Amino acid sequence: MAGYVVYVDQVLIGNLIMNYVILWAAGRLGQVSPRFPRLLLAAGVGSVYSLLSFFSSAGWLYNLPAKVLMSLVMVLIAFAPLSWRVLGGCFCFFYLASFSLGGMVLGFTYLLHSSPVIAGEAERITSVIGRYFWAVVLLALCFFWAVYVTGGWFFRKKGGLNRFQVPLGISIYGRNVKVNALVDTGNSLMDPLTGEPVIVVEYSAIKVILPSVVKVFFEKKELDYTSLLAALEGTSWAARFRVIPFHSLGMEHGLLVGIRPDEVEIDQNGGKVFVDRVVIGISRGRLNSGSAYHALLHPGLLEAA
Repeated sequence: MAGYVVYVDQVLIGNLIMNYVILWAAGRLGQVSPRFPRLLLAAGVGSVYSLLSFFSSAGWLYNLPAKVLMSLVMVLIAFAPLSWRVLGGCFCFFYLASFSLGGMVLGFTYLLHSSPVIAGEAERITSVIGRYFWAVVLLALCFFWAVYVTGGWFFRKKGGLNRFQVPLGISIYGRNVKVNALVDTGNSLMDPLTGEPVIVVEYSAIKVILPSVVKVFFEKKELDYTSLLAALEGTSWAARFRVIPFHSLGMEHGLLVGIRPDEVEIDQNGGKVFVDRVVIGISRGRLNSGSAYHALLHPGLLEAA
């Protein structure tokens, strides 16, 4: 029986690219924004796992429980820590993206191959995939991206984004402001002192109810947290002041100024929910390139309601 050649670099790099795209898509579908190094690490772990399939001694790693466990490990590496509900969603989207991209790879392989391949001929099928590997991977990734872009456009066109938007009313010392918020399942920000969830709001959307010293702080070129704390000292605002650490793509150790409101009104399914154990994290930059929303609502606030 004729054998076939396996190129280790092809297996590792090809799977690394596809795993990365699958995890990235799972994060986007789950509205989670993981950092590039974590996605790359999770994709690398999956790539090494795929290489082990060529060793007969590692056969036990490819039974159903082991495969599911490895998928879970990759999702945890890429997205944790998040609530189990959000992680469960990312896990499901991981399989959805995996089956979609895997189906595209097989589909384009058969499309490019001119002679028939019998379903039971495992070695021949593998050799066919190996022959067209990079062409098929490139075509599948391009098609996957096209489906993602056009699907996202259609979703927004039909108003799907509105289903995840919630009107908020924020009250501080009798002053009120209304903002539209996106329910961000990737928002796991908590006040490190109290453990209260954080709603991120654009400065421009909330500045009308902020004291003048806070406005001066945000309108300076350089943010001076020490000066702000000194300016608030001795005022009733000092007890409301928080500093919220966060990290995002391109910023490992960021800080948000937080203000504890008197109350936040959440308009949910036609009814109103009022919460007071919450912190408003103020973002100097824009959260949305358009004007659809100006705040990111912590999903835990809806679950608690």
